[in-house]
Amino acid sequence: MKILSGIVLLLVVTILVTLAAMHNPGYVLIERSPWSVEMPLTLFALLLVAAVVLLYTLLHVTMRLLRIPRDVGRWRLDRRLRHQQKGLHAGLIKFLEGDHTGAEKDLVGDFKAEDVPGIHYLVAACAAQGQGHREERDEYLTQAQRVPGLGLAAGLLQTYLHEAAREYERSLATLNALRISHPGNRTVLRLLAQRARGLRDWTTVTQLAPELRRHKAMEVAAIDDLERDAHRHLLVLATHAQADAEAVWRAIPKHHRQHPTLIALYARNLIRRGETGEAEHLLTPALRHEPTDELYSAYGDLQGDQALRYLSQAENWLKISPQSGPLLLALAKLALAANLPGKAREYAERCARQNPTSDIYGELALVMERLGDQTQAREYCRRGLDLQKSKGESNRSPETLFLPLP
Repeated sequence: MKILSGIVLLLVVTILVTLAAMHNPGYVLIERSPWSVEMPLTLFALLLVAAVVLLYTLLHVTMRLLRIPRDVGRWRLDRRLRHQQKGLHAGLIKFLEGDHTGAEKDLVGDFKAEDVPGIHYLVAACAAQGQGHREERDEYLTQAQRVPGLGLAAGLLQTYLHEAAREYERSLATLNALRISHPGNRTVLRLLAQRARGLRDWTTVTQLAPELRRHKAMEVAAIDDLERDAHRHLLVLATHAQADAEAVWRAIPKHHRQHPTLIALYARNLIRRGETGEAEHLLTPALRHEPTDELYSAYGDLQGDQALRYLSQAENWLKISPQSGPLLLALAKLALAANLPGKAREYAERCARQNPTSDIYGELALVMERLGDQTQAREYCRRGLDLQKSKGESNRSPETLFLPLP
């Protein structure tokens, strides 16, 4: 509609100009001695329009000629980008279909070294690992890390590939380098904590915990569980190595020192060192605050001249947890230490009726052996072994290949 209106308007203007020229055509005189040119005004107007059109055409052609190098460069760039996108598309499809050799060829084989985009190197590294070519994988990752903006992505992918290839030490080294080059990155911190835990580097785990909290790399509850588990292992290691467990205990944050598991572990360490009184002062308040089976079990290890007093205290807790197998076992052991064999046998038999674990059956066997009942001790040993065997078979699960993704 707009085009039609424009044509009509142009025709009207043309007709009006023509009518005006017929009524008074006028003339144009151009004189420069010794020449002069005289022509009708309408002819001059037509020549002027033609000159403008010709000048515009010449300028346009000239500009197009000057832009030929730039346009050719753009065409080549577009052609190269289309080729790269086609190679990436085909390479990804072949990689997902399991054709790692074909994927690697599509991603890097048909390109010049300077034309390979960083993302191609990343996928090619995965394809190379799929073929077992670890040297080529590392070369591709090195090339990707040289591309601006891909350092973190290439480093994380390198970590995942090392994990999949069970190269745990190299994975840890890569994560430590990323921690320096990208401080505070949540993914790096989380993976570093998981790898340190996998390598049982509990000291590193405890050192990472404050940084994990500061940068909110994990849920608070998950960080607490991770840190507490690390301190638990450090206490166990200190006990087995007969190291300074007190220093390990003091290094535990105050809010974790209230956890029953850690209290029970440290109390057992104190008992092994002969500091039964210190252990009792640690266990009793904890049991009054939050009685757990772990604390009951540790309390049963208290021995010495105060065994009768410990037994009396533990019998009060029986009113709170009458069905607790660890508490009944603790009572049996304390009664035995207090030279009350009849009461020890009574508590042991009650404990055996509570469906105890294989560990408790082992402890009951020791109690019965000290009571001189070899037959019952062997029976408890048999039950514990049968329970352990059946539990091991029921918990058996197929191995899985774990490849974490970004």
